[in-house]
Amino acid sequence: MSVQPIDPKKPDLEESTNVAQQHAAVSRSASAASREQQLRENGLEPVSVWLFIAGSIIAIIAGSVLFKSNNLFGYDEFVKSGYIQAEGEGGPPPVPQGPVEQVYMAKGKELYSGSCAGCHGADGNGASCPPLAGSSWVVDSPYVPAFILKNGLGGEIIVKGKASTGTMPAVGGSYSDLETASIIYYIQNSFGNEVGKLYTLEQIAAINEASEGRSVVGACTAAELEPLKKKQVTGDFFAAGTVINKKTGEIIEAE
Repeated sequence: MSVQPIDPKKPDLEESTNVAQQHAAVSRSASAASREQQLRENGLEPVSVWLFIAGSIIAIIAGSVLFKSNNLFGYDEFVKSGYIQAEGEGGPPPVPQGPVEQVYMAKGKELYSGSCAGCHGADGNGASCPPLAGSSWVVDSPYVPAFILKNGLGGEIIVKGKASTGTMPAVGGSYSDLETASIIYYIQNSFGNEVGKLYTLEQIAAINEASEGRSVVGACTAAELEPLKKKQVTGDFFAAGTVINKKTGEIIEAE
C-alpha cells in the first residue's frame, strides 16, 4: 500500500477526529473570549458626567453642614446640661502639694533650665550673658528680676563691675504669679545667692502690676531699673514650711 504524502495546507487529523465537532468547539471558545473582552471594555467606560455632577453637589452640601455646625461634634451636644462627673470609688484625686520653699525651688529650677540656663549658665556665672551669681541686680530686690522677666532687658548694664551690652527677651512674659515667684526664689537662692525670702503670690501680683504700669514700652534699661534695685515688697512673706498647692500656689489649710 502506497503512503500518501502529507499536505502542509491541510490539518493532520486522525481518522477518528470529528471535524464538525472540533469546528463547533473552536467557534464556542472564540465566542466566549469575545464576550469576556466586551465585558472588560464595558467596565472601563467613563463615569457619566451627570453622575459626577450629582456626587459633587451632595459632597458640597454635606461639607457645608459639617463646617457650619461648630457644635456638631462638641462636648455640649452629647452631655446633658448640669452633668458632673462622678468621683471615683477612692474619692477625689489628691491635691498636689508641698512646702512652699520646695515647690518654688523645683518649679523655678525647671523654668530656669528651660529658658535661662542657655545664656546665664547652669551655674549662674554667665555663659554668654551677665552672671546672676552674686549680682546685686538679682539679690537686692525682687522688682528688678521680675521686671526683666516680664519685659526683657536692652542696652548696657554693669554687673559686678563689668559692662555688658545686648538684649534679653521677655522670657517670663506669660508666666503666672506662681511661676514668677518660683523663678525669682530660685535665682535668689542658687549659685551661692542666699536671699531666703518666700514671696507670696499677692506680693508678686503687686510687682507685676507695677511692671504693667511702666511709662515706657519695650525692654527695660539699666537706667529704668536702677531706682528699683533697693525697692522691697510690703506685707508678710510665706513662712517656711507653709504647704501650698503645686498648681495654683494656694495655701493648703491643715485639717
